[in-house]
Amino acid sequence: MLLPAASRGLNGILSPGLYVATCLAMLCTGSLLIAQDPEPAGSVADTISAEVRKVFEERKDAVVRVRARDGLGIRFGSGFFVDPAGTIYTHAGIVLKADEVTVIHDGRELPAKVLVADLRSGIAILKVDANSPFIPVGDSGALSVASPLLTLGFPEDMDICPSFGIVAGFDRQYLGQYFSTTHIRANLPVQRGQGGAPVLNMRGEAVGVLVGRIEGGSACHVLPIRAAEKVRLDLVRFGELRPGWMGVEVEDAASASEGSTARVEVVDSSTPAAQSGLQAGDILLRIGSTPITASEDVLDASYFLTAGDSAEIEFLRGDEHRKVTVKPTIHPLAPNREMQVVAPEAGEKIRLE
Repeated sequence: MLLPAASRGLNGILSPGLYVATCLAMLCTGSLLIAQDPEPAGSVADTISAEVRKVFEERKDAVVRVRARDGLGIRFGSGFFVDPAGTIYTHAGIVLKADEVTVIHDGRELPAKVLVADLRSGIAILKVDANSPFIPVGDSGALSVASPLLTLGFPEDMDICPSFGIVAGFDRQYLGQYFSTTHIRANLPVQRGQGGAPVLNMRGEAVGVLVGRIEGGSACHVLPIRAAEKVRLDLVRFGELRPGWMGVEVEDAASASEGSTARVEVVDSSTPAAQSGLQAGDILLRIGSTPITASEDVLDASYFLTAGDSAEIEFLRGDEHRKVTVKPTIHPLAPNREMQVVAPEAGEKIRLE
């Protein structure tokens, strides 16, 4: 099968991921291919199947079945090793408040310690006392609509299996409720028991964690791996989660200034934002490394704030460009972890916290 010249790299060679993406696009227009030549459609499908099988064989040994027991019974899910020392990502809902957690790997059932079950992100991090194969972390920021994806997980009472699909979009809310950060929406069929499974690119790198089914499993929401790594980095650095809090409410202005409508509405007194000099009426342009063009952008910026770490904020006050450095603190609700389940509903003011 000869791909269009525009689909090939400068040296005429496609990377596996780009090749599969191009094949997938061609397969989606199968009627045109078949009308011209009955052979290419089959060869495209064979190419995709071969690439999926290759990644599946290379990564399946790093995926585990997670079993959690509490007073109500047993819950099953999936998870995967992210380092050679037995650290596992899985779904928070599987292990939250469990009396006992084990993982089944390579025919063995291993006791697992829950390091954190974070409802804010939707993931949990487990630890087992074992050397482990692991899945390398990829760049979730490199994904775009129609990027090919693969997940490996354990449906209930079944062996590990792959599912293949594509990125359908990027969502900040679902059913009227905001996520804590932007999620990947994947047209990727999943089944019960696959929550917590790795979502991979075609290089076999983890680009996300499966955290929610949509429409009965015909699609799913995926936490980007960068957001999962924020949770793990907090644990490595501090031994606990450190969600940053600044104490600001943001709404969209009627018109944009310098490309942004994100206007500060309220700055709570005696908060890091107030101490930095931010004022109501300021138009936010950037928080840390995150560009701000609308109030919803604050959700992503806020998620990656860490209590105790300084963050630079760029904003407009009138026609004047200004920058301040803010040091977020621990969220007032963090000691009780109540803040991890709090998310604004669509239409509510967005808080920088």
